[in-house]
Amino acid sequence: MMSLNSNPEKSSSSEHSGSLISRASISVLEDQSIDSFKMKLSSSVSPPLAKVMSKGDQAFLLLAFIACTTSVAFTSFVITAVPTLLAMGRAASSFAKLADTARQELPSTLAAIRLSGMEISDLTLELSELSHEVTEGVNKSAKAVQAAEAGIRQIGTLAHQQTLSMIDERASLPEISLQPVVAGAAKKTSHAIGRASKTLMNIITGGGDKDEDS
Repeated sequence: MMSLNSNPEKSSSSEHSGSLISRASISVLEDQSIDSFKMKLSSSVSPPLAKVMSKGDQAFLLLAFIACTTSVAFTSFVITAVPTLLAMGRAASSFAKLADTARQELPSTLAAIRLSGMEISDLTLELSELSHEVTEGVNKSAKAVQAAEAGIRQIGTLAHQQTLSMIDERASLPEISLQPVVAGAAKKTSHAIGRASKTLMNIITGGGDKDEDS
């Protein structure tokens, strides 16, 4: 009976120790499997990462990034510069049209300006000649007025002298008849007035000296 009782205890202890051993072996196996998995994973991942992080690849990636950034900046610059370029093109075409118009109209404008200058100079000359003629006419008119005044004075003196001489002659004659005396006096007076008017006309026209000499 004691042997039977001792066997179950041994069997239970052996079972307990077996379970501990099995658990320990399982944990060891798990640790080994995890370590081996990590080793495999590190061995499978580390070579591509090493390749990616090489200096040549880093330089290539940097150049690619710079190229992309430059292309994006250039594209944005072109997009923003298109309206400005179009405006510059329109301004250039407008300037070209203005230059063509000026080239076509400038000769006619210069000819018109030259013609206007010639007309102004001719008008100035005509005005100067007209002013000279007006001055000469005024001077001639003043001379004619002076000559008329002198002729009137001469006519007055001649008529006065003729009247006085006729009065003296008639005073010295005997008293015969008044009608022939009055008729003769009227004739002489009219003759004197005619001579005086003729002399005045000659003085005004400038031929008074010739008539008086004749």
